[in-house]
Amino acid sequence: MNPADNIERKVEQLHITTRAETDKRILDDAFVALEKSAKEQSPHAGPGRSTWRRTLRIRIAELAAVAAVVLVIFALFFGTPAGAVTFGQVYQAMGLVRNICVTNFIVDRLETTQQIWSSLTMNIKLYKSTKQGETEYVLWDFPNRRTMSVSSGLVKTNDISADKYAQKEKILTFVTGLIPITDINDVREGSQWNRVEDPNVLAIVPGTEVYDFTYPQKSITGTGGIRFNKWRYFVDPFTYLPKRVEYYTKLKTEFISEEKYRFRKFYVVTYPTENQIRTLIHNEFGSAALQPRDPGHIGTQPN
Repeated sequence: MNPADNIERKVEQLHITTRAETDKRILDDAFVALEKSAKEQSPHAGPGRSTWRRTLRIRIAELAAVAAVVLVIFALFFGTPAGAVTFGQVYQAMGLVRNICVTNFIVDRLETTQQIWSSLTMNIKLYKSTKQGETEYVLWDFPNRRTMSVSSGLVKTNDISADKYAQKEKILTFVTGLIPITDINDVREGSQWNRVEDPNVLAIVPGTEVYDFTYPQKSITGTGGIRFNKWRYFVDPFTYLPKRVEYYTKLKTEFISEEKYRFRKFYVVTYPTENQIRTLIHNEFGSAALQPRDPGHIGTQPN
């Protein structure tokens, strides 16, 4: 894809629209100023003046479009106002992560609901969950095409099905809950990215900048209403990686009109090294985990 295509895609992603009245006013003002300057330089304009006016208007429109593209690209990658982190930067930074740990929480519940480690460098995914007071680990070991689970000290091993193995890239790279889209081209119309300045919010994760990503979505309840989603990111301003992500919703239907967002769940995010993940797996599953599996003896078939 060439740079021009990239620019067009970035412009489309922001869904920027202008009113015809605004465009006309800007062009007319620019035209008057340029025509005045032209008169001062050449007061005896000939019959080609109307053609010059049309050509000038077209050129001004083209220049305005170029200027708009420059401003869009600047806003997407460098932030507006200056120094702010953009959604594009967070999305790109997340795409470069190779090892991550996400801890899921439900609001008003003290215990975690699930903890997930994902490693692209090792091709594994590890889940930790608690059921009825019992902690269970489940390891998806794609290099060995097997899953291993451990609970109450008992280790079980099963093969990964061909269908699941075929989906391994999606399973490894898709981190549930952190980014509500899997492709930046899927950004919905009406989406907004706004910086949060509330000192009480900023104090939750010191040293981070906080941004709200909001967008409307048709309700899945069948009532014909709209659900408004808000993802709040506590972002490291140097790496652009989130340290905490919160999820809120509010609903507007024929019967319900929620004015405030309801806090639903949140995620605590860390970025461990590969060695740290290996140590955890070794401690929970033993030294045999992640070792190449024994293919077993394959006998020769009789003639």
